[in-house]
Amino acid sequence: MKLLPLTLATAATAATDLLIPLYQYPLNGGQVWAPIEQALANNPSLNTKIVINPHDGPGKNPNEGINDPEYVAGTKRLGAHANAQMVGYVHTSTDGGRTRCNRPWTELETDIRTWSTWISRESIPIQGIFVDESPLNTNNNCVEYMRNLTDLIRNDPELLFPQRLVIFNPGGTGDLQPFYDLDPTYIIALETCFTVPEKAGGEYDQCDPAFPNWERYDHDGIGSSLDDVVFPNVGRQNAARTAVLVHGFHDYNGASANFTASEEVLGNMMRGVVERGVGATFFNTRGYHAFEDGPASIGVVARLLSEANAGN
Repeated sequence: MKLLPLTLATAATAATDLLIPLYQYPLNGGQVWAPIEQALANNPSLNTKIVINPHDGPGKNPNEGINDPEYVAGTKRLGAHANAQMVGYVHTSTDGGRTRCNRPWTELETDIRTWSTWISRESIPIQGIFVDESPLNTNNNCVEYMRNLTDLIRNDPELLFPQRLVIFNPGGTGDLQPFYDLDPTYIIALETCFTVPEKAGGEYDQCDPAFPNWERYDHDGIGSSLDDVVFPNVGRQNAARTAVLVHGFHDYNGASANFTASEEVLGNMMRGVVERGVGATFFNTRGYHAFEDGPASIGVVARLLSEANAGN
């Protein structure tokens, strides 16, 4: 088993943000999001980016998104927390991510402008845009596509996003430097699972046993997924603009470390992320749709990340 040291440098690094992909419907005026609200309240120094996604974007149907009282109430509740920064979901692919940057520009721009209307119509503080199905390489003229998208979000005077955050989600490593050069807030350079395929839960935890070759997070020791997979591809110089999302934190992660999912292990993994200067992270027992299940409930994750930031 390869055990990697937690402390890689003596210099302090910036705090790591929490990045929550919130695809859960806000029943009862957002009450179902109460665990997230409580985590925000209990950890006021933890900057938390929250991805809002009514239906593969701001809403495809007339009664969705900004026209749904449940979403209006729920996002207003989240936005009342000073440490919460909500970003609106859009995507670049017409075939579920197999081809990136092929969605017609007019559709993408319409979604982005619709997100801005959440501010003008309901004073919901959407702070920027989360771009799913972002490119893993420069094929299909993706650099120009993403440059135009970033420029629109950052510089269009008609858009009202106060912080103009831009988060790319390619979901994995690849030829990402041309996209780091566009200066996004974050690129999600690894979205993976902790558990082994035989314990994967499919829809429960976003870990599909039919596609079992994911990077079992830190299966070779604390920090190994960053040191051996992420940084060799994206470079340590990009750590502060890199995000890592880990689903399926339950059971165990297999050889060689064979960590059992526990609060202690989760805290060690959080420290491994923070001490390597990674910009944002998220761990969850389940997937995008529920946040109460332990050991990686949202309350525990927020607390442990706050503690890791404070100790760094």
